[in-house]
Amino acid sequence: MFSKRLLHSLLTPRRLSLWLLVTGTLFIFYRLSIARGAQDPDDATPRFLYRSPFRDDPDFAYEKSLSLALQGIEQTVLSENDGNNLAENIIWQIAKDDEHRGSDSLSLEQENKGWKYSVMTDDKAMEFVTKVLSAVPDIAEAYTSYPYYVLRTDLLRYLLIWYYGGFYADMDVYPARPINSCPDLLPILADDGLTKSNISLVVGVELDEPFATPRIMRMWKWTRRYGFMQYTMYAPRRFSPIVREIITRSIAHTKQHNERHKSILFGRPRYSQDTILGVTGPDVVTDAVLDVLSATLPPTHNLVNISMESNTGIDGLTSETTGEIERRVTWAPFHRLRHSLCVDGREATVETSMGGLCVLPVNAWGNGQRHSGSEPFNSPHACINHRFGGSWKKGWWRRIFG
Repeated sequence: MFSKRLLHSLLTPRRLSLWLLVTGTLFIFYRLSIARGAQDPDDATPRFLYRSPFRDDPDFAYEKSLSLALQGIEQTVLSENDGNNLAENIIWQIAKDDEHRGSDSLSLEQENKGWKYSVMTDDKAMEFVTKVLSAVPDIAEAYTSYPYYVLRTDLLRYLLIWYYGGFYADMDVYPARPINSCPDLLPILADDGLTKSNISLVVGVELDEPFATPRIMRMWKWTRRYGFMQYTMYAPRRFSPIVREIITRSIAHTKQHNERHKSILFGRPRYSQDTILGVTGPDVVTDAVLDVLSATLPPTHNLVNISMESNTGIDGLTSETTGEIERRVTWAPFHRLRHSLCVDGREATVETSMGGLCVLPVNAWGNGQRHSGSEPFNSPHACINHRFGGSWKKGWWRRIFG
């Protein structure tokens, strides 16, 4: 009796309709997952070039005007310093206030006694973007528009190493050795290294899995198969053209996203994790580096040659405007990097400037990961280590909201 009454109550027309709706929805999701799996989930064809959706329809006119405005600041500052763009040895970190420093941050300062140390707090950051950089109001406009802490800290680190130069590290980075003792930095930091070379930016490899299958990418929740890190960056010279391009794109992407995705309910647009990566995160750094190298190096440069040879038989380098194969720099020259790869600024074509770049292998700054050939934290090649306490894979709430 009880079971029949229960059965009748469960099979009312309204509840039956609800059950059918839920079952149908689950079936659709299941079929979609099967369809995704049918798209060669184990295809290991290497991909050395990823096109960000933010570069599908960029506002080139706005980016050009913004870049020129930033160059105006550069010219003013350099004229006041007799053209000298060498940065002082200073370590930058970002925190809400001076109390938000842990043992890793203190260790980084203590291990590098020969370097100045500065924490950019929220109050100092606001003064920096609204007063020091007031000549370009778009900077403060973008900075204050962000709903999440991670977006502000991303843009702020680029602004700091562009305007002042120096060494930036996240708060969960700790030293494996002093900066000046890092083997991969010795060509730059050695006596007269900076005066003899023209290097304005040093980045490290974080993700290096161009052969990753779609199945592996879903497992790791990767948006792409390769990338440079931005939890640690070093600018031996002020006003790196590459960092300027990173800032330009970050602000332009912010403007584009805010205009196209404004929320009716919340006013400010919402930012997904993938959107943050593309607006201000490692994705925009990686794309800017590769694109600036492509635009400034001669078509016969070794990085271009390696890129083209590795791309043989793989689509992705056809120009959308001309339909011809575009000679450019891809990730290929940085795959399985074992030693620093440096490109002197003087290697650029006469009419262009990229300021010089050094790329460090993953085991200089990127140990402790379970991919990309990363070694343990105690690797003999390690210079600094990152605990990934604020990464997208864990602790994402703190990463976004601070």
